[in-house]
Amino acid sequence: MSVLPASGRAADCAQLEINLKAIAENYQRIKRHYQGRTCAAVVKADAYGLGAQAIVPVLKKQGCRLFFVAQANEAADLFPLLRGGGRIAVLNGLMPGDEEFFIENDVIPVLNDLGQIERWSNLCRKYERPAPAFIHLDTGMNRLGLSPRDMEELVDRNSSLLYGFEKAGYMTHPASADIPDDPFTRTQFDLFMKSYRRLPPAPRGFCNSSAIFRNPEYHLEFCRPGYALWGGNPTPEKENPMRAVVTLKARILQLRQIDTGESVGYGASWHAGRPSRIATIAAGYADGWLRSLSNAGKLRISGVTTPMVGRVSMDAFGIDVTDIPEGKLSPGDMISLIGKDTTIDDIGVMAGSIGYEILTSLGQRYQRVYTEN
Repeated sequence: MSVLPASGRAADCAQLEINLKAIAENYQRIKRHYQGRTCAAVVKADAYGLGAQAIVPVLKKQGCRLFFVAQANEAADLFPLLRGGGRIAVLNGLMPGDEEFFIENDVIPVLNDLGQIERWSNLCRKYERPAPAFIHLDTGMNRLGLSPRDMEELVDRNSSLLYGFEKAGYMTHPASADIPDDPFTRTQFDLFMKSYRRLPPAPRGFCNSSAIFRNPEYHLEFCRPGYALWGGNPTPEKENPMRAVVTLKARILQLRQIDTGESVGYGASWHAGRPSRIATIAAGYADGWLRSLSNAGKLRISGVTTPMVGRVSMDAFGIDVTDIPEGKLSPGDMISLIGKDTTIDDIGVMAGSIGYEILTSLGQRYQRVYTEN
């Protein structure tokens, strides 16, 4: 029979700490840099996995009044948080059958094609209510938004297609703003401005997190940062201008000594080149600790760089801690997986991915602690 701690609650194997004060400071940092224009916040995917219910009120307190989500059901989750001020816009647009939801709940659709624009216009006229909508102009991402052909038709028919509703703004999405001096960002910006000049006036938004820190010329009427709010580096080639938000710690489950030539983990993919001491850590791919980190990642523990060894499994992975003096680590100790020494961007690079995927993959098994330190 297992014995619970005195609190009556089993000890957590891992802890995800989210610094709300850092999020508030990051929002203000972006707002200052964006020269006082409207600064929205992208809180899709449950605020990138960090918990919109805790984070949206913090951003609202900082003066944010426009929140972007991806899906309509995400918008519904935010309704109780925005009483007394704040609007929600849905990036995926106006799906068939969702029209009444948008109009009845004052949710702003981002209209991505001519059909959505026509349906929204007809709906607003039916209700005799000029409800707002954003219009997404695709400038080369080829993911969402009006294609160049759609743009031509919109220009030709704008008096009828854009009638009956408020133009909350025009927006596009830069594809390469995280790459320094990438000419495609300028190409997209020029195309966006050229398209805008042919349409009825409305606020313009070009900048995501990275574009905000690239060129002041891109600073139009509004921006919509996401990743930078959570401490991700919007300019990967430079020092991160944002405060770190996330700290992830996990327990050492076991320490064991192995001999030269012995293997670790599934598939025996790593073999010890010397007598080694292996720490088994309580996090795995079920917790968002990506399997691609197998035999690839490194962590700083007690001032020592320690390699991850063997394959990441569902609930655990191994670290070679041979170079850490014996006695410094014990089973049950918490070690830092993400923090000041190893950032979400660092882990993304090690995993052959990006910090965005690391952040949004962090699982629900972690004990979540919201701080204002």
